[in-house]
Amino acid sequence: MPKVVYDAARGLVQETGSGVVFTTDSIVFSSLPTSAVQAITTNAATITAPGVYTVAGAGVLTTFVPAPSSIPGGTVIVRSLSSHAHALTGSAAVAGLNIFRSSPLVTANVVGQKFTFAATAGETVTLISDGLAFCVAAGSGSITTP
Repeated sequence: MPKVVYDAARGLVQETGSGVVFTTDSIVFSSLPTSAVQAITTNAATITAPGVYTVAGAGVLTTFVPAPSSIPGGTVIVRSLSSHAHALTGSAAVAGLNIFRSSPLVTANVVGQKFTFAATAGETVTLISDGLAFCVAAGSGSITTP
């Protein structure tokens, strides 16, 4: 795909490369950042950065999220690909703290240390770090806390 560039002097032009760039007198807009979907297939794996993760295995897997303070403003999306009750929990840095929070506007008011997916493939949760906790922004399926 060619790169599409807009600037006030030339208007809309194609260049070599990829993406879309809009240049104005005061602001430069560029392509939105994306990242590859990362697969988690082992027990006790730790998510270290914002992104999209899939969890699948022959049995139940527990995945650790980092301390919310390590990725403030970061979004973590986790999707179960296998029919197991996979779990998300805090890392050792936040052990014992209720780092997951939601709002009645999104789901039942959930506060907890651990999420468990229903044993159904396709369950998803979207978490956004506010620096203190992971706020549940969206989800699909049935996710519970102990």
